[in-house]
Amino acid sequence: MRNITLGALLVAAIAACTSPGYPVGPSGAPSGRLAVIDGEPVPMAGYQRWLVDAYGRRTQDEYIRLWLFEREAKRLGIVVTEVEIEAALQELWADWIRDRLGGDASALDAHLEKQGHDRASFRRWFHWEKRRELLSARLIQAERKIEEPDLVRRFEQLYGPNGVRTQVRVLVLTRARLLQELRQKPGARVLTAAELDQLLLERAEALRARALGGESFETIVRAESTDLAVRKTGGVCGDEEWRLRGAAFVRAVEAAELNVVQPPVPNSSGIDVFEVVSRETTRLEDVRSKLTAELLTAPPSLEELAALEQRLRAASKIEFE
Repeated sequence: MRNITLGALLVAAIAACTSPGYPVGPSGAPSGRLAVIDGEPVPMAGYQRWLVDAYGRRTQDEYIRLWLFEREAKRLGIVVTEVEIEAALQELWADWIRDRLGGDASALDAHLEKQGHDRASFRRWFHWEKRRELLSARLIQAERKIEEPDLVRRFEQLYGPNGVRTQVRVLVLTRARLLQELRQKPGARVLTAAELDQLLLERAEALRARALGGESFETIVRAESTDLAVRKTGGVCGDEEWRLRGAAFVRAVEAAELNVVQPPVPNSSGIDVFEVVSRETTRLEDVRSKLTAELLTAPPSLEELAALEQRLRAASKIEFE
């Protein structure tokens, strides 16, 4: 295990260009002077010492994290180039100009100034942030192992349970809406819960009969559903939505024929009438290679990033001076 001291880190910051694989800024090593005031140099080393003392462990930890990433990347032959960092910066600025500045490229400098930067200083800041991001991602991806449960989980997220993606069109009838309609009729008596459910079922059966008789089920849904959102969309929903409508509805969908309006399915708030609009089946073996590649190159999670840093720190003896 290596002994990393804070003094060594400060030396590395000043002489980084002579230590390939360790943190190097976009313009190489600093000159050794922060500024010149009235002809008198302000040493960079004093500024760095002030940063450590004034801002404490947080900034030290951030630099040590990057230092460890750089060392591990060097060991594994992982490289991040200035060309790709610069490309990412130009893409970021282009996005800002388009999304924040209304397409006015001349407003970029003023936008950066509000953040306490000019283009040169922002480029330097971005260099460190992007380099850390790319290094950590590539370190994690280089050692990432895809287990079968991970693959199956991703497969079912994209292609549905057991690789089946189903779209249904559902007509929603609720007791609350029916009760509201009945109360608006002059002289209407109060129905029992059983009578209300029977009336709702009769309405559902009548609407299904219209569809089976040749009327467009979509037209019926848009006109008769008591859910206004369903009327607007025509009632079409994917697995993530219709599977929330209860176990009985899920069983009915899984057993239903394609494009046939099914018998009413009661639920806690009323009745659903539906048809299966489409059903697409995908075999895991047909997409295994594609999904594996996607999982291997996916951006690292916060848990993976924390585990990487913890592993590298555990393998190193770090002493602060």
